[in-house]
Amino acid sequence: MREGEVTVTLTDSSQAGRGGDGAGAEGRRRALGLLGRRRLPTTVAVAALAATAVFVVAVVLGNGEEADEAGGRVNTAEVVVKDLADETIYDATLGRPAAGELTAGIAGTVTWAPEAGAVISSGEPLFAIDDRPVLLVEGQVPAFRGFRLGEDEISLPAGGAGTLTWLPAVGSILRSGDVVAKVDDEPVVLLDGSLPMYRVLREGVEGEDVLQLESALAALGLDPDGAVTVDEEFTSATASMVERWQEALGVAETGRVSVGDIVFAPAPAQVIAHDAAVGSSVGPSAPILQVSGGEPLSGPDVRQLEEALADLGHDPGSVDGAYDVDTASAVADWVDDVGHGADGLLAVGSIVFNLGDLRATEVLADVGAAVSPATPVISAADVQTIVRLDLPAEDQGLLAVGDPVVIVMPDRSEAAGAVTFVASVAEGGGPGEEATFDVEIALDDPSAAEGLDEAPVDVRVVSEVVEDATAVPVSALLALAEGGYAVEVVEGEATRLTAVDPGFFADGWVEITGDVQPGDVVVVP
Repeated sequence: MREGEVTVTLTDSSQAGRGGDGAGAEGRRRALGLLGRRRLPTTVAVAALAATAVFVVAVVLGNGEEADEAGGRVNTAEVVVKDLADETIYDATLGRPAAGELTAGIAGTVTWAPEAGAVISSGEPLFAIDDRPVLLVEGQVPAFRGFRLGEDEISLPAGGAGTLTWLPAVGSILRSGDVVAKVDDEPVVLLDGSLPMYRVLREGVEGEDVLQLESALAALGLDPDGAVTVDEEFTSATASMVERWQEALGVAETGRVSVGDIVFAPAPAQVIAHDAAVGSSVGPSAPILQVSGGEPLSGPDVRQLEEALADLGHDPGSVDGAYDVDTASAVADWVDDVGHGADGLLAVGSIVFNLGDLRATEVLADVGAAVSPATPVISAADVQTIVRLDLPAEDQGLLAVGDPVVIVMPDRSEAAGAVTFVASVAEGGGPGEEATFDVEIALDDPSAAEGLDEAPVDVRVVSEVVEDATAVPVSALLALAEGGYAVEVVEGEATRLTAVDPGFFADGWVEITGDVQPGDVVVVP
């Protein structure tokens, strides 16, 4: 026998105390009153046994089934290894989100609106203003700005004097070497550069503008033999490169460049407005185009637009959150397909980002109504059923967007879900009122909620998990009078009390450490 342990002999219950009326079970309870709550020195424990009426207990070993204590039987359980999870269950409601109003975004006349109840998917129009659809796009970040190529706005001059005979369409993407206008039917070409064109460039001229010209033409592949030294000197090799460029452009091959031939500006660029009309007279410095260029727009709103474009079958190139030429080209293809217009621009108010499909619930501005950007046109709600719960303020940190949860349905079946929204500001909290945070949860499989609306459900949240814990039922744990805990381990026809340290508690089980091994059998009072 180990120091500090007590062994109790077990025999058949037919030999229990006189009368057969449960005296054996009562004796066991009295003995546990002495032994189960104290870890005594062996000599004292033996004396305590001697002073206690002899009792006999029949133990049903290892089956864990309920036994008749009046007949002297006790319950046991096996020490197991299992995962323990600390769970919190909240009352919640399964239903559709509340409808919200969608405003026009731009001023004009409502030319189309959906019928109430219509479902609108990503890439489809919500309504149309001046016959231009406002499009639904899947995404979480609200649409707070327009989309175009480049952050900077640049005004391009005519370069020469005469009559404006051609301009590129609004939304066109201009690359270095592209024609940006025609004056008296002569092309004006955009070349990448920052220094304005202010003089004739010809053989013998030197300067930064020469370097800029040579760099731009060489980048267009017009010096295939590498004969030009890209520097500030306009040489005969430079003149030959200019002639090759003029031949490809279909103009006189002079070997020199006049002021009206070229407009230097950052490229690529996108046309965002016309400053002059075709047919008007212009001077060399007259503005004819507004373009955007320079550093590309970037951010999570651009990334989610690129992701949506890819899902809709329009290749935006790298999905990297940068609105580059590939992204702009994909937008141009997409808006042309849906009848948004051929300009390839997404102005503020032309798209609405939402996490999923929407159902139109009410038309608030009829077709033909004049609207301002802030005028509500329709109300709409998410199609997907969600779970709503009020998270007590004391549990504020327990749930975050993306956390997995389990939803217990009215029929007690379970469905997986994930948190999609947690309010940052609590509601309530007045006298006698609990402060709570609004939480929304999406079902992983929406079909699990089919036919249910405004139904009460439970949400089970796991806050902590201990894996591979050595565990016993909580009821097997005995509190010792002098402090600490023990379990009563069954060994053959005897039991011993063994001190243990309890750890994690969950779902009626407790993690223990001590002289106990998985597979041991313990008494469950």
